[in-house]
Amino acid sequence: MEDITFLGSAWSDDYGISVAINYDKLQQAITDGKLEVNKYGDVRIRVQKLKEANSKSKATHYVAVPKPKSDSPF
Repeated sequence: MEDITFLGSAWSDDYGISVAINYDKLQQAITDGKLEVNKYGDVRIRVQKLKEANSKSKATHYVAVPKPKSDSPF
């Protein structure tokens, strides 16, 4: 299984997705070089749908560091 760096959770409803990101985890991922800040100050993250909603938090998605880009154009 691949190593996933989780940054937070997200909840979907009829109108969109609400996202909660842990600031300390985000800062650490940037410091560790796992996330790159582009020239505009943007950081690319991944929001992935969970197979089942989390029973405790009711989160429907998780937020993580994106998978490394491959050489494939797809």
